[in-house]
Amino acid sequence: MRDSKNIQLLKKTHGAPFAVKGIVDSGKLLNYYFNNESDVIQKNTGPKVLKIEKDHLLLRPILESMQEKLLSFEVRYAHFFDVTDPHIIHNDDEFEFPHSYKAFTIPLNIYGESDNIKLITFDQYYYGGPAKFFYGEKSIENVYYNTPITSYEDVQECSDAGIEQNIKDEYLGHLSDSWLQGLTVNKMLDWTIGDILCFDSLSLHCSSNFKSKKIDRKIGLSIFTVLTNDTVESII
Repeated sequence: MRDSKNIQLLKKTHGAPFAVKGIVDSGKLLNYYFNNESDVIQKNTGPKVLKIEKDHLLLRPILESMQEKLLSFEVRYAHFFDVTDPHIIHNDDEFEFPHSYKAFTIPLNIYGESDNIKLITFDQYYYGGPAKFFYGEKSIENVYYNTPITSYEDVQECSDAGIEQNIKDEYLGHLSDSWLQGLTVNKMLDWTIGDILCFDSLSLHCSSNFKSKKIDRKIGLSIFTVLTNDTVESII
């Protein structure tokens, strides 16, 4: 999907994950979701998703704020997600967009007895298209759009350093231990309602195991971006 020159270009745009507060009107976004539930799609992997047009007025404050903090970008896709199971390890990529850039996750609601959820990003990257990661498995079913990756030779920045057992126990109990082979935690962002959680879309990441915290469901918004052509030209 990407040659070495393209990968090197993307690496120049990578940066540390971070959160932005005070921008999002979570109530208005939730109202949009519930008012358009008839258009929700149920994936075979569990999540419910609702597309929102990438130039929708509700997204404008988010995008204007993030444009001030990042390289120039365009939105390639945006959707709400409504889940009762935590996301497993994946990247956020599309075959049609070689210059994938940042992803924004906006927490909108949490249903349960606590609010202890993390978005966990890893130091590792995958540049070969949309994928989910299952090191050591022989066969995988129900992966929707993503390619199942069961061997990590094409995952970049793998390490033998490992992940501390207490982090695995508290936050990663929904994952098979083998899937974490070669991975190291970069950052665990708090899943705070109304925050904008920003990270490199091609970095491996997942949700924490919120079901172990007596949380039954969460709703959020994902926005996926690409570099503008002018930005690409300025980096080359």
